[in-house]
Amino acid sequence: MRPSYFVAASLAASVGLSPVLATAADIGTKAVRPAAATPPVQGLPPATGLSPASSEKVGCGAVLLILGKVADGYPDLFAKDPNGKAIQTVLSALGFKGRAMMDEGFVEGSALGLTPTQTYEAGVNQVLQLVKPAAGGKAEDLGREAGAALMQRCTGITGN
Repeated sequence: MRPSYFVAASLAASVGLSPVLATAADIGTKAVRPAAATPPVQGLPPATGLSPASSEKVGCGAVLLILGKVADGYPDLFAKDPNGKAIQTVLSALGFKGRAMMDEGFVEGSALGLTPTQTYEAGVNQVLQLVKPAAGGKAEDLGREAGAALMQRCTGITGN
């Protein structure tokens, strides 16, 4: 699996699982409680008013920013690949583009009275809905499919 697909698939999985993990993680007690006894996590109300295009811009911006941060912060990931430096440079540049996309989206969200968190959540939710793989199949294949769809949707770059 290509590093960019792995990072994108990991991001999609972590964002999708974060509410489950947040509900399950209760470090204040040592006793194990069944999940049914845990009250659901109360998040912000869903963002309303942000267009799907603006939501997608924020979500893709977040993905690209994270990819740029990975490229800048973990150069060893790319050192082993003969094209690693080129891939790292592209991902770093995509990180700058992601930052600009998020800034634009946050300005639009703020104009609608949304908090940055509401705007971010709307963006991530929109992107996850757009790249959701079909049910069934092996986890690695689904991750690869989701990662490729995410990269194609947010960058226009298609895989081999």
